[in-house]
Amino acid sequence: MSAQPLFAQLREALRQRAPKSLGELPPGVQRASVLAPFFEKHGEPHLLFLKRPEGDYRHAGQIAFPGGKRDAGESALDCALREAQEEVGLAPSDVEVFGALDEYDTVVTGFRISPFVGLMPYPYELRPAPREVERLLEVPLRALLDPAVFHCEQREAFGRLLAVHYYSVGTDLIWGVTGGILTPLLEIVRGLPAAVGQP
Repeated sequence: MSAQPLFAQLREALRQRAPKSLGELPPGVQRASVLAPFFEKHGEPHLLFLKRPEGDYRHAGQIAFPGGKRDAGESALDCALREAQEEVGLAPSDVEVFGALDEYDTVVTGFRISPFVGLMPYPYELRPAPREVERLLEVPLRALLDPAVFHCEQREAFGRLLAVHYYSVGTDLIWGVTGGILTPLLEIVRGLPAAVGQP
């Protein structure tokens, strides 16, 4: 799968779609944003993830996109770019933003997330924040598109059945919020001519 044709098609696809809003924010729910950063490595498209350190806090130990809670008066996009800079050292000026995905409610942890998709240079001197990032993961898009790495489970939370999406990549498991955001992104990718014929 060649990176540049796919990036061009994904850029156009996201610019032509309007991300779905979930409407009025319920009481107690906080706004947050994430950035899904693509890059080209060895001619292939990859996505950058981070693994959060273990600890006693929400989403501890999970694999995630760079992101976090929105500050007062901050736009959704500015939040995503700020968090990417704070967490992994990716400067906002070095990100080409392709567009946004639909809003996503975490339900269990009380966040409404605005996901953005962008392109970063590679190689790039990233500087992960030790308190927020245990390590970085460079995951080939080809691996995420393989049906063998995906499964979905139904879990009950607050009296609701939730579909939880899992992606097993090597020894790592991408699931929860990130799995829920990754699935619609991969659905868009699968519809691109550059991805036709991939697993």
